[in-house]
Amino acid sequence: MDFKKTVNENIKILREKNNLSQEQFAEMVGLSTKGVSNIERNLYLPKAKTIDKICEVFNITPDVLCRPAALPNKNKLDIIHHINSILGTLEVEELEQIFKIAKTFEK
Repeated sequence: MDFKKTVNENIKILREKNNLSQEQFAEMVGLSTKGVSNIERNLYLPKAKTIDKICEVFNITPDVLCRPAALPNKNKLDIIHHINSILGTLEVEELEQIFKIAKTFEK
């Protein structure tokens, strides 16, 4: 696994998922727009302080950024971990919708 690539891809995914421009996101985390672009192009890994700020902005823990977006091994535990990382980025209303959908699968 390429740690830097995984973290940087997840940052871009979170930014886009939250409908933030690079400019908006840069201002929120204290970077330049070029700095955000460089991260998203995998030119450098953000410093720990910046990762902490990114996690604060998205209300996630740093481990969420370290998890691959795609599931390389599709075993049950990997899928559960991946789902949990996604759920950690959602708002309460979105989680409630997902809960309703998940309840339909109960036996």
